[in-house]
Amino acid sequence: MTPFLKQVADHYFLAGQMKDSCFVFPNRRSMAFFRKYLQDAVADPAVNAAAQGRVRPFPVPVMLTIGDFFSRVDGAAPADRVTLLLELYAEYARLNPRAESLDDFIFWGDTLLSDFNDTDLYLVDPERLFTQIVDLKNLEDTFSYLTPAQREAVETFVRHFREGSRLKTDPSAPQPDVKGRFVQIWDLLGPLYKAFRSRLTAGGLAYEGMIARRVAERLGKESVADVAGPAFPGCTRFVFVGLNALHACERVLLRKLRDAGMAEFCWDYCTPMIRDPRGRASVFMREQIRQFPPSWPLEPEEGTATRFHVISVPSATGQAKQLPGILRQIADAHAGGDLSQVGSLAGSGTDCAVVLPDASLLIPVLNAIPPEIADINVTMGYPMNASGFYALLCDAASLQLHLRKRPDGWYFYHRQVWKIFSDGVFRQAAGEEGEALAGRVRQAAEYYVPEARFRGHPVLETIFRPVVTEPSAEDAGQNRRLAEYLQTVIGTVAPALREDPGMAPELAFARKCHACLELLRGKDLAVRPATFIRLFMQLMGGQSVPFEGEPLKGLQVMGPLETRALDFTHLVILSCNEGVFPRRSLSASFITPPLRRAFGLPSYEYQDAVWAYYFYRMIQRAEQVWLLYDARTEKMRSGEESRYIKQLRYQFRVPLELGFAGAGTRVSGAEP
Repeated sequence: MTPFLKQVADHYFLAGQMKDSCFVFPNRRSMAFFRKYLQDAVADPAVNAAAQGRVRPFPVPVMLTIGDFFSRVDGAAPADRVTLLLELYAEYARLNPRAESLDDFIFWGDTLLSDFNDTDLYLVDPERLFTQIVDLKNLEDTFSYLTPAQREAVETFVRHFREGSRLKTDPSAPQPDVKGRFVQIWDLLGPLYKAFRSRLTAGGLAYEGMIARRVAERLGKESVADVAGPAFPGCTRFVFVGLNALHACERVLLRKLRDAGMAEFCWDYCTPMIRDPRGRASVFMREQIRQFPPSWPLEPEEGTATRFHVISVPSATGQAKQLPGILRQIADAHAGGDLSQVGSLAGSGTDCAVVLPDASLLIPVLNAIPPEIADINVTMGYPMNASGFYALLCDAASLQLHLRKRPDGWYFYHRQVWKIFSDGVFRQAAGEEGEALAGRVRQAAEYYVPEARFRGHPVLETIFRPVVTEPSAEDAGQNRRLAEYLQTVIGTVAPALREDPGMAPELAFARKCHACLELLRGKDLAVRPATFIRLFMQLMGGQSVPFEGEPLKGLQVMGPLETRALDFTHLVILSCNEGVFPRRSLSASFITPPLRRAFGLPSYEYQDAVWAYYFYRMIQRAEQVWLLYDARTEKMRSGEESRYIKQLRYQFRVPLELGFAGAGTRVSGAEP
């Protein structure tokens, strides 16, 4: 089967429509593969012969993601999360005389940011959405713009707070109950939304939804040529490739470009599994095709049906241990038994991919890949929360929060001391002398260890020194010193790791941690040290370090999001458990599910449809797909296979080759 992006590249190359075109993709990975397929088309004699001399040398067309498109048109980039959170709190404290401290606000400030972002991305009228619950009459006056189903959803939400014409709660009480506090916050959302946006605009800042909304609002007043023209000089055609769920701002952009005759659309929806109206995968695609008809039909899919192998493994890391056997099967069938050719069977690097819905399996997977496979490209990155350097910094920060002051000096709690002594990064940086000193401290077996015990070694002296002397104080100066302390730890430990090639990812994390601490240090955060550390951990917890490699060569290791618009001959998908793939991703929100559905904001059903499309689009052109899942039924694990496996079996009646891996054996069979 011809990969989707190759079909797009060949079509526009043969049509001679590359000049003056801008191609918009769902992510940067699909851009890289499209560029590769375009190079192949230029170098392919057969494709050039089919063009019959119509194609002339042309500059590489503009290529970017849909998010970058909005930023380029608006001229602004989204601000960092810490800056947005502090700006939001400043307005919240100004509007709310009884505002809690920044320490407490940080816990739910992210929720407000997310709600405001959704409000803008989906062009919801904030006046109507954030209407005060305490004024039911005003809320009822705005029901005219809602459908009967939406009105029922809003009334259900309001009924929870009212009984007849009276509130069930008193939000003005000195100590309001949970509902009262919720109503207080809800009353503030409308004014806070406006004040926050005004503050960001005055400071030249923005968040993603704010940028997209500004572009959409401009398109309502100006022609699309005037809005997009300055950002894309010379571009007269905008080709949108492989998108799926569109938010309201994206739909406005696509409609305006369509009506102006400046847009073309390439949707990837070729198989019955995606087209099936009973399935969740088709929810968005049906509407996109109706509003934005594809510019040309995809090639008909021919060839053998996809073979599905479902393997039950009673272990998480045990799934990774099945990988060598699967890769050898691929090599035996398609590469003459040569494992070094797996991942680049056709020379394009798109023929084999390992997909990891659970990022914690990345390291076990990399360790399990046979050494014969030299070319590996990891797209998803090495997660920060799996980093030894990150763990060391967290332990050092925790050390500071458990200091004990005595008349003869400062003491450190033994639990944090032992954790640092056991850390692999610390032990490598400390060397033999540091290990010897740590051994003497262990031998003393003190409950609280005095600072004097760590003198005599630069690494230990750097880490084991008092910085947070007032843990309950909301002191910006103390937090600056804490940030400087952690930066000094980085500067002392990192140089000792440079000689070890295996520590390259840890050094990359060290650089990211240092940059994050520099950002926090410049914010003058007047919060308790525990809050400062929590904010640092939240900022860094979602970070990852990309592996260096050739993105178009070798075995591909990636997450489900990175597979968008890409096609692979062989797919190995791990962690196909219900709750992992698809992921349970219900985010906290002040906008309750009934209101989200009423106003067209993303809800659980939305996320379910998005993940379903990712899965069925991913497998639609593969020749063989291996689906592995953890069969353990202990603690919170149900051992349940993903709903996608059940849908393949019962809804689409796909033959599955079943297998069980345990105690070093695997038994396979076929299910009709």
